[in-house]
Amino acid sequence: MIYRIESDYPLTSDWLPATAFKQHYATESTAVATAIEGVDDPEEQEVRVICVETGEVVWRSTDEEYE
Repeated sequence: MIYRIESDYPLTSDWLPATAFKQHYATESTAVATAIEGVDDPEEQEVRVICVETGEVVWRSTDEEYE
């Protein structure tokens, strides 16, 4: 499976390039770790990891139920 990161907030990092949030990842765990780095407060600024092949949200940083 291939994963991508999305958020309604700008994703930035002091140590990752901006392109890190626009690329696809081969593992869910790498995508999640990168996604968390992209926002200041993942519990308040939701960031999601999406399976590219199915469009399913496989992880989200907030407590909301998966759609």
